[in-house]
Amino acid sequence: MLKEIKINRSDIYPDITLDKENGIFEIKGISLPSNGKEFYQPVLDFIAEYALEPNQVTHFIFNLRYFNITSSKMILFILYKLKELNDGGKSVLITWCYDDEDIHEAGKDFEHMVSIPFQFKEVYPEKLN
Repeated sequence: MLKEIKINRSDIYPDITLDKENGIFEIKGISLPSNGKEFYQPVLDFIAEYALEPNQVTHFIFNLRYFNITSSKMILFILYKLKELNDGGKSVLITWCYDDEDIHEAGKDFEHMVSIPFQFKEVYPEKLN
């Protein structure tokens, strides 16, 4: 079983940390891949495998400053996988960080689509870096 995925940020890719052992699940930064499915597939694969033996509580943090439409679609797929965990009786906490109203509204839309309560956290731009 995969224990961890770590992807370091670049100009168009976010930092991604998925660490089952330490309970850290975070996507942070800017997400502008031209092929979102290709970029996010390892994340989806990890979550699918993680779901076979999940932690009692899964706290997933989305701390994105900006993302494109293909990233938006993949974020929704990630959230659907987390919803499956939640519906299966495991505790899923989602923290949606935002520094502007557009990102906040996107989080509200995602929350509505997956019917899992989000914790919204306003952050300041310098803390996103």
